[in-house]
Amino acid sequence: MGDQMEYLAENLIYGIECSMDKFTKTEEELAHYILQRPEEVSQLTISQIAKKLHISPATITRFCQKLAFSGFNEFRHELKRFVDLRNTPKNMKNIKQVDYFAKLYQDHLGIIDNTFHITTYDNIQKAVSFLTKANKIHVYGIGSSGIAAQEFKSKFFRIGLTVEAITDPHQSMMDAALSNETSVVIGISISGTTKEVISAVKIAKKQGACILVFTGDKNSELSQLGDLTLLVTSKNSMHMGQNISPLLPLLLLFDLLYTELVAKDYKNRISIREKTLKVLTETD
Repeated sequence: MGDQMEYLAENLIYGIECSMDKFTKTEEELAHYILQRPEEVSQLTISQIAKKLHISPATITRFCQKLAFSGFNEFRHELKRFVDLRNTPKNMKNIKQVDYFAKLYQDHLGIIDNTFHITTYDNIQKAVSFLTKANKIHVYGIGSSGIAAQEFKSKFFRIGLTVEAITDPHQSMMDAALSNETSVVIGISISGTTKEVISAVKIAKKQGACILVFTGDKNSELSQLGDLTLLVTSKNSMHMGQNISPLLPLLLLFDLLYTELVAKDYKNRISIREKTLKVLTETD
């Protein structure tokens, strides 16, 4: 796109108007045609426009390049966005009508879909039986996986599990050294390569703890250490992946485990949750 500003759809028309002085006579005619009929131009091919205006396709390409686009296709894509934006009512009834929100929506659905696809009921049941038998559950994670670890703790603590979340690397290693056969250690790492989490999990494994792994890569080093590995949807392949919180797939997984846990021992779990909630409402 050269070093000129990257046009956003709204600025495209303004950009054409500002560039009039660098156009040849023919390019200027093309510019006026586009300004008058952006919708029509956004639907046409380069050869259709060339024919209509009796100019060469090369002229159209040059025109687009003067606006810092690689060629007509890239220009037309931007023009189409301008037309779409212009045709969209300002107070949009539905957020999904915005092009990039529609893509994000698809990606969110994709994550939910994939989570339910890659998670087997058998593994959920196994994980829940590990959790309910444990004397103590230790959850290790760094960065956003550390935030997930805290969330896991507050969620499952409220229904009667003894959970500790540790997000400091040194502390997790010391904590792991104190684990034993009655402990369940959960290592969280989407990539499965977080060194600090791997180190702590290795120590816990030596101590005889049962290892649960939540990761996006079933072939990762962390995954190999797990007595049970639950896979998390990796969002990197997604169109809007970088706009999606890495926590989302983990939270879905936690909800699945939580739901199974409560379903299997409903009365007991819910009464514990009521107790914890009651305390909160009494102190407010």
